[in-house]
Amino acid sequence: MDLETVPAVVVATRDGTVVSQNTPARRLMGEGTGKPCWEVVGGLGNAEALPCGQGCVNWVITRGPNQTQHTDIKLAGRRHHLTCIPVDELAVCTLRAEGEQQPKKWEVLTAREQEILELLAAGEITSSMAERLEIRESTVRTHVEKMRDKFGVSTRAALVALGFRLGYLDNVG
Repeated sequence: MDLETVPAVVVATRDGTVVSQNTPARRLMGEGTGKPCWEVVGGLGNAEALPCGQGCVNWVITRGPNQTQHTDIKLAGRRHHLTCIPVDELAVCTLRAEGEQQPKKWEVLTAREQEILELLAAGEITSSMAERLEIRESTVRTHVEKMRDKFGVSTRAALVALGFRLGYLDNVG
């Protein structure tokens, strides 16, 4: 698993503290949990044009969900795309090598997973999703876990951020 198949994902709080990384992010950037995001992502060796700096996470969150930060960078001589998305009081940043083929919706998410992802993006919690969809809470949790596995992320915030990045949530907002 690398940037060719799954993007690196870093989740940081408003003050810039990294609270979560997926496996590709840890492989690329090292263990960053508890460290400032601008040091973890901004410390990528051989990277050009990174927008990272002290206060950048707060800036992304303050701008709001309709102002996602997209930046094209060079990493080790190859073009990459860095996207930072505010989700509640977190910033979820993804780093993907340019030119990667995006998965097709029908290959990745079931119709029910799509519904649950949309409800997650709208801020719904497990109990309200279960009630709305007339399913058990354990079923909602199972769908969320399957989507997290498919996307290679460890948090619901990262799942929503990738949902936006991959185009699953284009009509949400």
